[in-house]
Amino acid sequence: MVFEEYVQSLEAFPHQASLSLTETFDAVCAAQDDLIAKIVEKGGTIAGWKIVDKDGVIILSPIFDFQVFANLGDSIAHHACRGTELEIAFQLTVPNKTDEVNQLVAELLPRAAVELIRPAIHPTNHSACDFYFNYGVFVSSKAVSGELVFEGGSQGYVFKADVASLLEAKKEVVKKGILQCIQRGYGNTDYFFITGTLNGLVPAAESLGVNRALNQDDAIIQFEIV
Repeated sequence: MVFEEYVQSLEAFPHQASLSLTETFDAVCAAQDDLIAKIVEKGGTIAGWKIVDKDGVIILSPIFDFQVFANLGDSIAHHACRGTELEIAFQLTVPNKTDEVNQLVAELLPRAAVELIRPAIHPTNHSACDFYFNYGVFVSSKAVSGELVFEGGSQGYVFKADVASLLEAKKEVVKKGILQCIQRGYGNTDYFFITGTLNGLVPAAESLGVNRALNQDDAIIQFEIV
């Protein structure tokens, strides 16, 4: 599957704008699972999940294989995305049983990720179904520690975060995502999980040029917005 086919699938899907996470959460998940199944039927594979916290309710948003870019060297057209977001990610195999989750989460090592956010594909997007807005994502192949630095384009944007200070809260979020994966039948599979934006959306206009995520003086993610 390619991104254009994905867009067509989303545009054709019968959305229900009235669905409410707090009142009809199961209906939101069922509609989302139906859409995921249709995309998988057309050749897409779920590579990872973004865990979205909307009004205190956790919902998973899939990131498909064709949305995962090479860590180093990709170029992205600025008109394809609204901007970039720095994230903390975890790579793991989701178990089938919930009693394995606590030990799994305790042993997880954090990675860096950068998400590219695109304009809404469909006018009735549910605000919590973040995958409607996902153009692509970069996930570091190495674990990160200490200070994580994001340099956004040639406009002088720099953001810094201490990984250790974030880890406990991020692991709590990923635990909720793993449990929902098991509940919804997505267990026994290897995924990455993105656990929320560290720096908010950096607009594409401010991200023109080379963007880097740096850790231990090493560029673990690098791409160009042109």
